[in-house]
Amino acid sequence: MNAPGAQGGYTLVELLLALAIAAIILLPLTDMLRTSADSARMVRSRLDLNADASFAIERIAALAASATPGVTPAQQDWLKQLGLADCRGTRELLEAAGCTQPERSAVIVSNLDRIELAVPDPGTATLRIALTLSHPDAGEVRRVRTVRVGTYP
Repeated sequence: MNAPGAQGGYTLVELLLALAIAAIILLPLTDMLRTSADSARMVRSRLDLNADASFAIERIAALAASATPGVTPAQQDWLKQLGLADCRGTRELLEAAGCTQPERSAVIVSNLDRIELAVPDPGTATLRIALTLSHPDAGEVRRVRTVRVGTYP
């Protein structure tokens, strides 16, 4: 029989030992959790960059398809003819706005590295659009599309 004042329970040494064992078990799990969170962030950035590139190439193709078919060979002429502004300082492509004080609703795409507008065959009214976007977490995404100028898609 127990003495009247004695209580059952764990000693301080037993609790500290259990806490140390739990910390040793959980330490590798935190590293795995951090790695998976970083991986999820990279995948999310890559998906966002792909979606941005797809939207931008479709928007530029729609602008080219609804443009008046006048074949101009210079890239800057095509940008102006389609109502676009390539703002190198901000890495943005704007629609119907200048780069000095743009409206935020005019941004077609951010993270723009390069845009190439060219006429692959001077005899036809087609425009080749090549768009390259990049982000530190997602890497580089490139989209290319050829569209007939003056015919809505």
